[in-house]
Amino acid sequence: MHHTSISRFGLILAAVLVLLAGIVTSAIYLSRPQAQPVPEELDKPVMAAQIEFLAEAMQRTAARIAAHPQTLACFDSAAPEVCQAQAANLHALNQDATVLFVTDGQRQLLPGFLPGDTRRLLANAGRAGASATATFNLSLSHPVTGSDGKRLGFVIVEQSVPQLQALFDTLPLPDAAAYAELQQSQAGDAAMVLMRRGNQAIKRHTHPTLIALAGTPWQIAVWRPVTPVVESVAPYLLSWLVASLIIAILVTATVLAVRNRVTDNLRTMVKLTNDLRQQRLRTDYPVSLAEFQAPLETMLKLGKVMLGRQKEVSSQARLDHLSKVNNRRSFDEKQKELFASLKDGWSHSLLIMDIDNFKQVNDTFGHEAGDQLIIKFGNALKASLRNSDFIARLGGDEFCVLFPYTPLDRAQELAERLRAKMPESVELIPGVTQKLSWSGGLSEYSREDKEENEALARADAALLEAKRGGRNATRIRAAA
Repeated sequence: MHHTSISRFGLILAAVLVLLAGIVTSAIYLSRPQAQPVPEELDKPVMAAQIEFLAEAMQRTAARIAAHPQTLACFDSAAPEVCQAQAANLHALNQDATVLFVTDGQRQLLPGFLPGDTRRLLANAGRAGASATATFNLSLSHPVTGSDGKRLGFVIVEQSVPQLQALFDTLPLPDAAAYAELQQSQAGDAAMVLMRRGNQAIKRHTHPTLIALAGTPWQIAVWRPVTPVVESVAPYLLSWLVASLIIAILVTATVLAVRNRVTDNLRTMVKLTNDLRQQRLRTDYPVSLAEFQAPLETMLKLGKVMLGRQKEVSSQARLDHLSKVNNRRSFDEKQKELFASLKDGWSHSLLIMDIDNFKQVNDTFGHEAGDQLIIKFGNALKASLRNSDFIARLGGDEFCVLFPYTPLDRAQELAERLRAKMPESVELIPGVTQKLSWSGGLSEYSREDKEENEALARADAALLEAKRGGRNATRIRAAA
């Protein structure tokens, strides 16, 4: 049969609680506030929208200029006066922008326009949205097409963006540890950094999010801090470990306390069982657990009943069934006890008695009358002797009285007093009265005796002398 201990139950309970704590911790971890997504304005910040709006406006302007009849006339004729007139008109309309007309084949600047950085503008003509220098100027080109659909050249529009730094400063960053750059693409893979903001150290550990600015050579690169998974999980893991340790300590303490109490209560139950085996009961059997109280009370009740019956049986086993005085077995035990105490200097005496004419009563009136004589004689002995005196029936009509801690001379006085107090006659059966007399032999236990029955033998010899001497008398035989 498989047995489960309290410690095993405690281990299972601790494991269940630790698992439950892990589930709760995981639920808390999963339900924690997540890192807020990048705000919408960072995905497409205000500065990007404004710059793209500016680029789009410049593109529309370039398209309108390219489609203007006077622009087409300039490209068709290449006449200085026509081109100069158009250049003057454009400059009057927008003095902040630079407008150039470039032929398609030779990339020649048509007359009448401000020279500017003609080499750079000519090199980038036809590359919409391209710029080759790290300046805060934005240049765009738009093709000029004739009525036959043939491309005649390009209109180049360049305009400065003086508020670019202020716009970049308004760029929102997710947190203090973030970093952002305004970059300008150029030939090759590398990008030129025009502006930067935030913690540049984060650039070494994470990859940027790129925000392209449509219609421009610029882009915004943003580096956001990333919390490692270990760092995010560590506090929750530590909390679970601490909770598991507390659970283990509490469960261990509880299991030990319960086990100790159960052990103490079981010891009390064992103590009760041992006491019942020894035919005794204590006044109290304390238990500390209510679960043991009811079983203990039941056992105690049953024990009292059983002990009462055992005492009754034991008492009956020690008593003579007829005279209700001690039987021969009890006499032997008592005599052994007294004989053992002689070495301590105590003196004990005994008186052996026979009922006179007992056989005649039996033969004349029957055994019922004889039994009544034995009963009445035993009652008379109990009524006439001291409580400390030990009365026993040895068999038939033979009785014996032990006088504990009584020397022979004192025992002789007690025997004479007994004879004087005994009733003269007793009624055996209706109409039959018998004179009550007895013959006795008195002796004393001696430290010189080898066996405990030697005093009994001397008293028996004295009894025989009393019978031979005419009965109804007590003879004494002392130890040699």
